[in-house]
Amino acid sequence: MQRLFAELKRRRVIRVAVVYALAGWAVIQVADTVLPALQLPHWSVTLVIVLVVLGFPIAVTMGWMFDAGEDGVVRTAPLPAAEPEPVALPAATPAESKPAAAPATPDSGLDDQGRRTIAVLPFVNMSGEAENEYFSDGISEEILNLLTKLPKLKVASRTSSFLFKGKEASIPTVARELGVGIVLEGSVRRAGDRVRITAQLIEAGTDSHLWSETYDRELKDVFAIQDDIAHSIVKALQVTLTPQERRSIVSVATSDPVAYDYYLRGRGYMYSMARRDYEHAIRMFQKAIAVDSKYALAYAGIADACSHLYRYVEASRENVERANRASEQAVALDPGSAEAHASRGLALVISEKYDQAEEEFETAISLNPNLFDAWHYYGLACSSRGDHEKAARLYSKAAEVNPADYQVPLFLAQTLASLGRKQEEMKVRLSALGTVERHVSLNPHDTRALYLGAQNLYRVGEHERAIALAEQALRQDQNEPVVLYNIACFCAIQATTSGPSACWNGRWSWAGATWPG
Repeated sequence: MQRLFAELKRRRVIRVAVVYALAGWAVIQVADTVLPALQLPHWSVTLVIVLVVLGFPIAVTMGWMFDAGEDGVVRTAPLPAAEPEPVALPAATPAESKPAAAPATPDSGLDDQGRRTIAVLPFVNMSGEAENEYFSDGISEEILNLLTKLPKLKVASRTSSFLFKGKEASIPTVARELGVGIVLEGSVRRAGDRVRITAQLIEAGTDSHLWSETYDRELKDVFAIQDDIAHSIVKALQVTLTPQERRSIVSVATSDPVAYDYYLRGRGYMYSMARRDYEHAIRMFQKAIAVDSKYALAYAGIADACSHLYRYVEASRENVERANRASEQAVALDPGSAEAHASRGLALVISEKYDQAEEEFETAISLNPNLFDAWHYYGLACSSRGDHEKAARLYSKAAEVNPADYQVPLFLAQTLASLGRKQEEMKVRLSALGTVERHVSLNPHDTRALYLGAQNLYRVGEHERAIALAEQALRQDQNEPVVLYNIACFCAIQATTSGPSACWNGRWSWAGATWPG
């Protein structure tokens, strides 16, 4: 009965019934007064009463099946059955492993450290134009980044939350998948210089609204809207902030909406790992800087794009120099930005200045312990200089901060292999299979996930599935250098385990390394 009542409340059936009863009573009263005065037959009033009564179960049924809101009338998602918790990534080493903490659940809403757990879903683009997708994604990502600065909150990573972009899933399902107790969802409608942002904070255990608000403002007010949403979430969750934490969730990166718009466009190009998209991103960041020359995050964006171009496309001196210049400027403009220090650290990694890089990553982590890139790139720096013990610890921490990322577990496995810990390596690789498979199923065009997944599958003995993924990766992006390199690595893995003659389709290329590039 308790579950039924909760479902009736979730589907707003009780509200529909009350509203219908009041409206029906009003209609009957009007009919009883007006119809006799119009000299209509005496049974006309009885007919109205019968129609109102017959309409009641129809209204209740429609209330159960459908929900009317800003997006129009949509079918209400059913309450899902309980699902098992996702498998957690094992620790890097037995000596440093801690007792497994109970995963956060919608019922508790807390993690093992007593922090409130929250996910920010990608806001729905209501503008009617696919081109504005970058803007709605950027708004939700900015709010997520503000919340990650608060140590009393554990925020699901962008990678995790954005897996649900465009997917139909109820709030309880999302919460269980992400291991959180609170979910923020919303929508963005942009028209010219006006923007309408709707946000609602939902407690997954009861599916009840803790807070909701609609902002209908000019585009220049978008920063104030983001700040207000972040502070409203903090207030709704009854989280006490220090003065420093309160200042940290204020958007001060830029005050110019045009620069911000270019920055969001640039960020939208940063996830495909293709040359053309990195170059597009750099152009957008440069336009943002042309509007606001003190926009530190735009400089950090250029630095990251150039660093990735060096790592995945063209290892040129020019890309190193551009990454260093831009990252230095980012830190100079905003020394309190964790993102700027992480970008500076990555630029120093590709410059092979590992001591300085580690200092930058330490600074970034001290400013924002939940910044995934800082842990990830710090691990990369340590593995690049041969400090595999420290790299394993850092990769494990990165996986803890962002359990949905498919790359870090594979880097961790390679690091363990370098340490000769074959049993632990295999344990990590097997645990990563589900993460990689889930990512590929939701993002079939992610070529990097395909070729890294192929390498991991082959290592654990799934040879046929591995070859299928490698072939798919090559079909999708056969002109990208990083794809060709990693497929060559895949062939090298086959050659070293089965001999050159076993390489798929007879194509064999020795890349000199089996490290995932």
